Amino acid sequence: MAAETAEQLGQSQTTEAPKMSDELFGRFVELIYTISGIRFTQTKAYFLTSKLELRRKALALKTLEDYYRFLQQPHAKATEYPNLLSEVTINETFFYRNQPQLEAFEKDILMPLINEKRRKNDLRLRIWSAASSTGDEAYTTAMQLLAGSYAKDFRIEIIGTDISRRAIEGARTAIYGSYATRNVPAPLLNRFFRELPDGQHEIRQEVKSLVTFKEGNLQDTMQTKLLGTFDIIFCRNVLIYFDDASKRKVLENLASAMTPDSFLLIGHSENLYPYRDIFRQDLEKVRALAYKLAPRKKTLEELGIADLVAAKKD
Repeated sequence: MAAETAEQLGQSQTTEAPKMSDELFGRFVELIYTISGIRFTQTKAYFLTSKLELRRKALALKTLEDYYRFLQQPHAKATEYPNLLSEVTINETFFYRNQPQLEAFEKDILMPLINEKRRKNDLRLRIWSAASSTGDEAYTTAMQLLAGSYAKDFRIEIIGTDISRRAIEGARTAIYGSYATRNVPAPLLNRFFRELPDGQHEIRQEVKSLVTFKEGNLQDTMQTKLLGTFDIIFCRNVLIYFDDASKRKVLENLASAMTPDSFLLIGHSENLYPYRDIFRQDLEKVRALAYKLAPRKKTLEELGIADLVAAKKD
């Protein structure tokens, strides 16, 4: 999954946390929530305080109060926010995660979509791995496309974004250990990875060439608009870590990057029913956990009754 927090993973700590007042803890919590949509609770004070201490020491500041004041400086948004977010997020992901969903995606969405695009002579395919973590999901999608030879005549563009600068750097490096690659079928591991002397595996250029990684915040509407629209968006195992307000903001941003023909794929433990005004589940593609844009309500002008409404007002 993309950048998860220990808060959401439910990790517990028994060691006494570094000292920080409840008031200062609350200020850090609100700051992190404002910039990421992730909210920590007091039960995770140890984890958060420990991570804040790492950044304080890295900057050679005396106290966490000093670090908080440092974060209020105008330059901090560009220089320190990425470092802070990299510390307080944990990237739990691996290749070919939830294989039944990926098999359904390939059969029920990818193949029909490519066939329809080819019929329309639209040979461009854009896919967004939203909250892509260290790139495992985005590279998996690229390998599915290459292994199936579905779109060899297409211009394929896969974009992976994540709020963690550290995760994006790892994705660009594209070197993975045995845990991350454990689900990759042996023939694909041999074809798409190069084994390194230390036993790790590096993604081959054939796969890398299809994928671009960028820092990105799913809460940022402008960043999303700059990405353009996509045929397919993966946002799996991410939404469950936001509160309702943040989740709605993220879903609205994802919807703005879709057309009526686009698909959104979510994680198996996620449910968009409370947001059915934005998305509706594609009942023909349930196994793929696929959603489409909900029908847009027509405006008065489109309904042809604008003049009638105006007359009543007069």
